[in-house]
Amino acid sequence: MSPHVPLLIATLVGVVAAIVLLVVVLVRLTRTDRRIEDLHARATLAQQDRDETSAAPDRVTEVGVVMNPSKHADPETFRARVERAVARISGTRVRFYETTVEDPGYGQAQEAVEDGAQLVIAAGGDGTVRLVAAALANTEVRMGIIPVGTGNLLARNLNIPLDDVDAAVRAALAGRDRRIDVGWLQAGLSAAGAREAPRQIFLVMSGYGADAEMIGAATTQLKKRIGWVAYVLAGINKITGTSHDVRITLPDGRTHELKARTVLIGNTGKLPGGIVLMPGAQLDNGMLEVLALGWRGAAGLSQIVTHVMNPRLSARPKLSTMERYLTASVAVAASKPQPVQLDGDTEDEATHLVAQVDPSALRIRVPHSG
Repeated sequence: MSPHVPLLIATLVGVVAAIVLLVVVLVRLTRTDRRIEDLHARATLAQQDRDETSAAPDRVTEVGVVMNPSKHADPETFRARVERAVARISGTRVRFYETTVEDPGYGQAQEAVEDGAQLVIAAGGDGTVRLVAAALANTEVRMGIIPVGTGNLLARNLNIPLDDVDAAVRAALAGRDRRIDVGWLQAGLSAAGAREAPRQIFLVMSGYGADAEMIGAATTQLKKRIGWVAYVLAGINKITGTSHDVRITLPDGRTHELKARTVLIGNTGKLPGGIVLMPGAQLDNGMLEVLALGWRGAAGLSQIVTHVMNPRLSARPKLSTMERYLTASVAVAASKPQPVQLDGDTEDEATHLVAQVDPSALRIRVPHSG
């Protein structure tokens, strides 16, 4: 037997053990997170019942709902439920705008604004939310969310009730306004190509590398069955790939060269399961957090997972790269093309990314306690 065979077997066992541990921890966390969110939704309903007894001075009367019909088993039943929730607040009119494959939300949000909507609610997954936000950014039109996707990343970070259409509608209609930052990303196969590329919005996080590979590997059917954990299971064979050379350039001209498996750019840092991946990324601080992660084998990956889960009690990973930068803009260059993602939407591969924050660009409705 080759002397390398036992080492290979031990490495494979370690990788499998690390992945199983990660999945178990994430499943437990998401169950706990779901229970907390359910309790929060009930508290939100009770609070809004009290709030609705007195009319808010900025109450909206014209509402547009941009809905992705593919997210609903029965779109007409969903419409009726939203209409009933809206009807509880007198004097409010609602219109619906369905997304299409050709236009997954941007044009519908613009149409709603042209029709006089003072509030546009995105009723879909993170992709629908992202494109509605792109249409409303830097306007005075309010945005609401009815989260019906897999990750529901922005809704989670804003404490908008999940799996409760009535509570989400009432948060949008009777909640409070909050100004949040948005991020804009440009990507290309060269520095010039990235600078000239159209800007794409992200609300939670964007980046390229392993995270985009994992997101791209998850099928629609798997996501419907098991939710966001599908990203972990589908991406198991992507997790332990090879790191690549990365150069990160900050606005003052400083550059940082390192090896990374993935580079994330966060506008806010909370993931499903209550995991805070980027503590420096806040929705209203006018900054982005850049997180570059690289690891060597199962041991390096397990160190990163442990540190992310409990940074206060775990030592800084030694068999991996974990570099953070807080900045208003950033340019990232990789040595080879990497798949790109924005809030869970995968894009074409790129070697160069340019990102910047747009402070207080979005006026969004959140629960009073959010």
